Amino acid sequence: MQVCPDYDAALCASVMVDWYKGEWMSSHPVGLDYPLNITCPPVQPASNSTAAGGVCTLGTNPVYAVNVTETDDIVAALKFAEEKNLRVVIKSTGHDVLGRSDGFGGLEIWLRYFRNGITPQTSFQSSTGCTASGWTGSAMKLAGAYMWGESYAAAKENNVVVVGGGSSTVCSTGGWMQGGGHGPASHTFGLGADQVLEAELILANGTAVTVNACQHQDLYYAIRGGGPSSYGVVVSTIVKTYPQVTVAVQNLQFAATTGISKNAFLDALATLYTSIPELVDAGFAGYGHWQADGQSASFNNYTTAYSHAIYVFNKTAEEAEAAGKGLLDKIYKFNDTLFVNSSYVAYGDYWTFFEEVSADNNPVGLMAASGSRLLDTEAVSNFKSVRGLVETLAGKTGEYVTNVISIVSGGQVWADAAQKYSAVLPAWRTAVLHQSVARILSPGVSDARFKEVHDDVTFNKIGAMKTLAPNMGAYMNEGDAFDPDWKVDYYGANYNRLQCIKEYYDPGELFYCPTCVGSDKWQEDSVGRLCRA
Repeated sequence: MQVCPDYDAALCASVMVDWYKGEWMSSHPVGLDYPLNITCPPVQPASNSTAAGGVCTLGTNPVYAVNVTETDDIVAALKFAEEKNLRVVIKSTGHDVLGRSDGFGGLEIWLRYFRNGITPQTSFQSSTGCTASGWTGSAMKLAGAYMWGESYAAAKENNVVVVGGGSSTVCSTGGWMQGGGHGPASHTFGLGADQVLEAELILANGTAVTVNACQHQDLYYAIRGGGPSSYGVVVSTIVKTYPQVTVAVQNLQFAATTGISKNAFLDALATLYTSIPELVDAGFAGYGHWQADGQSASFNNYTTAYSHAIYVFNKTAEEAEAAGKGLLDKIYKFNDTLFVNSSYVAYGDYWTFFEEVSADNNPVGLMAASGSRLLDTEAVSNFKSVRGLVETLAGKTGEYVTNVISIVSGGQVWADAAQKYSAVLPAWRTAVLHQSVARILSPGVSDARFKEVHDDVTFNKIGAMKTLAPNMGAYMNEGDAFDPDWKVDYYGANYNRLQCIKEYYDPGELFYCPTCVGSDKWQEDSVGRLCRA
C-alpha cells in the first residue's frame, strides 16, 4: 500500500485493522462501506499482504472533497462546482451499495462533520409555525449529518423511541431517510421518510429553504422517499419520536445437520416464507438471515442455516409466544432432519432490546453483488412457487450466497399510504417482507468475473423474485446497482412527478448519482465519466 506516497508498514497495519469498521470508514472522504469496486485495497489480492508496490488508484471517487461544517461551505462548494462544470456528489457516512457516493472527476460535499446539535421537542415545534402535519406528539431536530448511533443516544437519554436504521453508522438525515428508510421500529411507527415533519435544504443555486406541509410542499414530498442527492443538500430534519415501549422477542434457529438434509432445510425455509403474512398481521417485525452454502459457519458450525430475531412491541413474552406458536409448530415438524432451536426473551425498554438484539455491527469495506425485492402476500402464498424461489436464492455450491429477510413493513407502513406528502415507493404499502440477496466479491476481481457475479444476482436471483412479484419493486437503498428497471423498481408511479421537481429545483443538473432521479439523462463510460445519454 502506498501512503502519501511513502510506504509506512505501521500505518498500513492500522488501516488493515480498521478497514472493516464503519466508524473508521466514515471518517474518510473517500471511505465507502460497501463499494462497487475497491481500487485501492489495503490488502493486495495477489499476495494477500500489504505491498509497497501495489496498484492503488482513486477509481470512481470524486477528485475534490469539501469538508463542510457550516452552510456557507456548502454554498461555496456548489458555486465552485457550477463554475467549473463539475458533477456534485453528496456524501455523509458512505453507507451505500449503489455507488451513489461515487463521482469520477466530480466534487464531493462531505457532510460527515456538519453538525449543529440534536434538540428534543416535547411537542413538535415547526420553525415556520406550520401545523398542517397534524402531529402534536414529541419530536427531535437533527441539525446535521449525525449517525443514527448519535441520534439514538439522544433519544435514549430523553426516554423516547425514534425510527432509524439497524446500523448505527448510517446517517440520520441522508440517503437512508431520503430513500425510504426501514429499521427495527418501522412496522409499528412507519418508514424513516414518513417520520420527517420538516427539513432544511440548500438548493443548487445556494438558497436555503425550509420545507414542510405548509411551504415548498413539492420538495417536502420529494425528500420523503423520492431518493437522495437529487433536489438539494439536506442539512437538518425534524422527525417524530414516540413513547417508550416494551419488546418481546422470538429467537429461532434451524440448520441442516448433514448434506442430505439440505432439501429439508429449503422446505422449512419455504414454510417460513409462506407464514410471514400471518406474522405481520400478528404484529411481528424483525430480521432473518440464511445461507444454504456458507463460506463460514452461521452458528454452531452450521453452514446451511437460518436464524432470526422477530419481535412485538408492548406485549408480554407469553403473548408473543401465543402469537408466534403457529410458525414454531410448523418448523418443529422438521426436527427429525434439522437442528431446530427457539426461545423467547422480554425487554423492558426499546433501547436495551436494540443494543442487545437488533443493532447491526457487521463489517464494512467489502465488495458484493447485491439486490433486493419487496414481496407481498400474493408472492409468498403458494408453497411450490416459494420453494422454487428459495432454491434459486440458495445458489449453487461455491457461490456462498447470503440472504436477509427483513420483516419491516405492514402496520404503520401500510397505514401511511394515506400520507399526502410521501414519495415512498408505493409497493411498500402492500409488502410483507423485504428480501435481500448478496454474493461477496474479492478486491482485484477481473472485469469478467465482476460481470458474471453481478449478472447472476441481477438476472437469476433478483429475476426470480421479479417473476414471483412482478408488480412490486425494491427498496432503493438496498437495491441492485445494475437493475435495468430501476426507475420502475425504485420509484414506481412517482418517478415522473419527481423528475419534474428535480428539473425545477436543479435546472442545471448539478446533482447526480446513479439510479437517482434524472440520472437517466446521463450515461457513465467505462471509467465513470458522464456523457449525455
